Amino acid sequence: MRRRSVPLEVRATAIVLGACLAACTPTGGPKSGTQTNWLRTCKSNADCGDLRCLCGACTSSCGDADNCEGLDGAECFAADEASAVALCAGRRATSLGLCLLPCPEEGCPGGTSCVAGVCSPVPEPTASVSVDDTQRYQTLVGIGAGLAYVVDEVVQHPRKAALFDAMFSQSGLSMLRLRNRHGQDGESVESTGEIVAAATERMGQPPTIMLNCASPPSALKANDSSWCEANPDTCTLATLPDGTFDYAGLAAYWRASLDEYAAVGVVPDYVSIQNNVNWVPPAGAENEACRYLPTEGTATVATDAGDIEVEYPGYAEALDAVLGELAGLDSVPKIIAPETTGVALVASYLAELDMGKVDAIAHHLYDSTIDSLDLDALAALGDLGEENDRPLFQSEMAADPLTTAVLMHASFAVEGVAVYVQNGFVASASANPDGLINLTTDDFTLGTRYHVVRQYSGHIAPGWVRVAADSDEDQVLASAWTSPEDDALVVVLTNPESTPMAVRIETGISSPESTAVTRTVLGAEGVERSAELGSLSSGGIVALPPESIVTVTVRR
Repeated sequence: MRRRSVPLEVRATAIVLGACLAACTPTGGPKSGTQTNWLRTCKSNADCGDLRCLCGACTSSCGDADNCEGLDGAECFAADEASAVALCAGRRATSLGLCLLPCPEEGCPGGTSCVAGVCSPVPEPTASVSVDDTQRYQTLVGIGAGLAYVVDEVVQHPRKAALFDAMFSQSGLSMLRLRNRHGQDGESVESTGEIVAAATERMGQPPTIMLNCASPPSALKANDSSWCEANPDTCTLATLPDGTFDYAGLAAYWRASLDEYAAVGVVPDYVSIQNNVNWVPPAGAENEACRYLPTEGTATVATDAGDIEVEYPGYAEALDAVLGELAGLDSVPKIIAPETTGVALVASYLAELDMGKVDAIAHHLYDSTIDSLDLDALAALGDLGEENDRPLFQSEMAADPLTTAVLMHASFAVEGVAVYVQNGFVASASANPDGLINLTTDDFTLGTRYHVVRQYSGHIAPGWVRVAADSDEDQVLASAWTSPEDDALVVVLTNPESTPMAVRIETGISSPESTAVTRTVLGAEGVERSAELGSLSSGGIVALPPESIVTVTVRR
């Protein structure tokens, strides 16, 4: 079967083609002898005359070039070639191959456009997105991922150099969220220093570093362990002999932590004194944790012995103590708070804080799924950020790929976060393969989440500003970003539903210097991962297969 590599320069008028072709009525297309139906859009074989309706286009299946005789200029493309996959909305064709027309230098025939190197039927738009770059919102601080318990495994991996390339050269990520290893049994910070050095080398500058505390060390915990499980009465800060909480010990721990990290070249830009500040792991989910109330007081908790009253330290008091100890540092990190597990408790913690001591409002999204996503609550957090004149950070979240795509859109476009951090940068070879990158004993693979996050991080960077992007269909989730120099515009479209959409993008840029389209198709059948489909057509039509993300870059 012939394989053809099409030069990028012949893709000057590309239009993304997706599964929406199946829902479109027949249109004009190239004519090949008596085969006037060739490469028309179709719903069924009845629309195609002597040809077949394959992936929404009238063409023929093939096993080699001879099977495409009678279709002028056609070549046989294997079902797993990028061009055939693109025609089939990011999925493999059911036939062995497809007869397709490689994009000619003079451009594709009327009714078709160049997509992934072949002429494909142009779909009729079913939605439109209009971009207004005069309406501006938050400035991006960064997109990142978190490393917690896999640090040593990363630096000991046999393909460490290639792994570092995938983490820092290819992902587009600009932020690295680290768990504080100082003082934890059997752990050192040297491996962290090696990872930060590798990131700096590959990125050309240090990553923006967030350092958080999963738990203080055992000596500072009421249960004498950094780990907790169904023990809300003791999963908290230890007390001194006089019964007061050991805020001073916590503050000294943080000062010693930053000193040790600085010694290996790691200087955090942001610090969170406690991750998941409101959380105690339930039975069967042992994890590091330490619960604080917004301010010191008593809470009723459920234990095996029944409901009891427990005295808890205050997050406000703990933060004051830590900041007092850090005041003597040459470079005091910025503080993010309160890093609650979800959005519901953010306001109650902030109400007890001196916001003059907090540089960013941080939270997670573990109370959010596609079905339970509370857009009003996210918008309220956006208002809270504006009221306090503080940027919003979504600082940890792990979910399936489709949920990740939806939560990233909601965080950026509804709440207005300046930071999005995906938990699970690298998954251990001994764990479930649910990280952005998944290790094996001697290799690694890129997970689907990697490609989802890269649809943002691979195209926008710190300093980019979100601008207005209005969709006329609820099914099409749209956000848009402009570069600091206003010489590039990026539009990110997500279709979380099971039905395809074709979207006309109106950017207001009449004569772009260049355009580019990438697509990730999710779901069990999706095989496109950060697929480069070519340029955007003058008509501005892009297609969103079911459960997909498309990113369009327009350079002025």
